[in-house]
Amino acid sequence: MSKDLTITVEQDHIESLTRANGITALSELIWNALDADATEVRVNYHKNALGKYEKIVVQDNGHGLEYTKAEEVFKRLGGSQKKSQPTSPNGRPYHGKEGKGRYKSFALGDLVQFESIYSENGSSKTFNLTIDRNTLRKPILGDLKSLPSKASSSFVVTIHNIDDKVADEAFRKESRSDLQEKFASYHISYPDFQIVINGQNLEFDNLKRNTFEKDIDEVLIEDKRYTFKIKVIEWNFDNKKKTYLCGDKGIPFKEIALGIRSSLPISIFIQSDYIEKLHRENKLVLSEMDENVEAIYNEAKKIARNYVRERLHFYSKEFINDLKREKVYPYTDEAVNDVEIAKRQVFDIVALQVNEYLPSFNEQDIASKKLTLMLLKEALESNTSSLQKILAEVVGLPDDKRDELADLLEKTSLENIIDTMKELTDRLTFLRALELLIYDPEHSKSVLERRHLHKIIVKETWVFGDEYTYGADDITLQNVLRQYLKELGREDFEEVVKSEDNSQLQTIPDVCLWKQFSTGAGKSYINLVVELKKPDVDAGFDQLRQIQSYAQKVIKDSRFPKENTKWVFILLTRNIKDEIEPQVGQQHREYGHVTEHSNADVWVLPWGNIIQKAKIRYQYVKDKVNINFSDNENALALLKEKYSEYLPENFDAPKENKTTEVKETSDVL
Repeated sequence: MSKDLTITVEQDHIESLTRANGITALSELIWNALDADATEVRVNYHKNALGKYEKIVVQDNGHGLEYTKAEEVFKRLGGSQKKSQPTSPNGRPYHGKEGKGRYKSFALGDLVQFESIYSENGSSKTFNLTIDRNTLRKPILGDLKSLPSKASSSFVVTIHNIDDKVADEAFRKESRSDLQEKFASYHISYPDFQIVINGQNLEFDNLKRNTFEKDIDEVLIEDKRYTFKIKVIEWNFDNKKKTYLCGDKGIPFKEIALGIRSSLPISIFIQSDYIEKLHRENKLVLSEMDENVEAIYNEAKKIARNYVRERLHFYSKEFINDLKREKVYPYTDEAVNDVEIAKRQVFDIVALQVNEYLPSFNEQDIASKKLTLMLLKEALESNTSSLQKILAEVVGLPDDKRDELADLLEKTSLENIIDTMKELTDRLTFLRALELLIYDPEHSKSVLERRHLHKIIVKETWVFGDEYTYGADDITLQNVLRQYLKELGREDFEEVVKSEDNSQLQTIPDVCLWKQFSTGAGKSYINLVVELKKPDVDAGFDQLRQIQSYAQKVIKDSRFPKENTKWVFILLTRNIKDEIEPQVGQQHREYGHVTEHSNADVWVLPWGNIIQKAKIRYQYVKDKVNINFSDNENALALLKEKYSEYLPENFDAPKENKTTEVKETSDVL
């Protein structure tokens, strides 16, 4: 005799579980079959003469559901054995865990019948269970019956009173690719199953154009180490472009935005035991709040961007070869280093996109095509923002395609390599110019250190160290420094960062540069104070005593708490007197490091040491880009371009190249 079961939760809660779109509802039924170790899942739908759905049948050849477990499984929500057993009898990891997936079938129709056939003690058993949407809390469990002959185990879900709109979502042609995308990663780990919809197999292998995988090992989370696998699958069809958070075997538990713009049809699969752990603990729903998942998601986006960039470059080869044959390709020399290779890769991608989305490009005459490509090259090598302007105003690339390119160029693994390399190249060139301004007789005689040089240096504080690249003026810092000026032998100083009027600068004995830099650790800061003596003052006992006394007074000021503030004082002159060489060149300290406090350092250095230290930091860049930085004309031209307002009138580059040797010291700041 059949039994009326009562589910011990409220009706409205069960109702909430029945809501889903057609793809999700059908996917849950398929996942239930795969969790039962099915190797074949057949989905059939039947329509009447009016084109309306009569019923939907999902049948699998899994191990079925035993009658003794059916009452427990259907009587209480969350009673699934999947919660206590992580894998199926055949070792497949479970997709579901709470037994909630069966209720998604009610998104497709109002009446659902379940039929199970299974083996028990050498014979075949069967039973039915029916649930009506109107009485969701009261499933009807039919009697257990013995079949007269042995039958293969199976589980059949039959859905009646169909919602045609939701069913269309599940079965329209476009949805087939969505289903293939959902199960593709799982199929890589467990290829021994097939899904058949009205006689047509879902395909997996021949719908994948290309696959890329990368492992991220040994991520320590809560005293346990987890591995993550990032898969990028490129499809042969235009997909929905999503990222799937999966268990380590590729079962997707959550889908989120792809996270990048891509003209290629790709999906990202992030696989890990950690994601499965969050799923089991009902925490994956808030994955965006988990800093570990977010970190891996960001890494996956970088990997995907790099994949897209490299694939686009691969696809551009034939097009680029045509440009070379036409002799309109703007790069005529061979790439000799990584930077030149990267430039060409990015250019090739941009050119391919222009050709693909602007059919008129290929119809241009040779001269016009060559001009367009040269504009792209020049803009790309200037900076990527210039490139965007060219693409918008000259080439006329559509907004969405420009956005794709911007995302690709700015966030590839190269991290804006072209813009960055230009900045580093300019820095090396600037150092050469600075060396000439200070030590080359022809230029130092016309450049006033205070009126000109100091105005330039305040905008290039990175010369003192990379940590001083970006800073801000602070009024408290200014007031503290003013209070102790008498220690430097004067009542006032010219704050170069504030002053615009140089008319009285001749009477000022020297200049003080100051800036504040965040350490990136909470509200902690480094205060950099640079004391610049006038050209005819070398550093000796008096100057050393002054900077040490000044530093001692400043660092004790209560306006800057010791635990949050680090001070760096630099006394900078053209030369160092022999009388203080013992203090400047102390054993076990870097050259120039004369005093060390718990939260402060005092340095006395000649300009040559600062320049050489900066040059050493960027030497690897010089070697990479193969640029000759002994070219005085190029160096001074850069200086004129950036700082013409701070250079003497009629300041010109020399007619012939000269090099000026500067004494190097093994240990500098």
